[in-house]
Amino acid sequence: MNMPNPKHMPKHIPMPMYMPKDVKLARAYVPDQPYERLFPLNEALMKGTLFANLYQPYNRENQ
Repeated sequence: MNMPNPKHMPKHIPMPMYMPKDVKLARAYVPDQPYERLFPLNEALMKGTLFANLYQPYNRENQ
């Protein structure tokens, strides 16, 4: 596998000319998950989530 030599890599990637100079970094918004409708622990381990409202089993018929 040919890996690029870090000595020849640019130290920074220039911004495209059409980007404004005052661009802000993105900020993620993640709402709190309410502790409602919880699966029992043994069921949660089998389903991969503790939260019943997040459980979405894969259904081949709907694909």
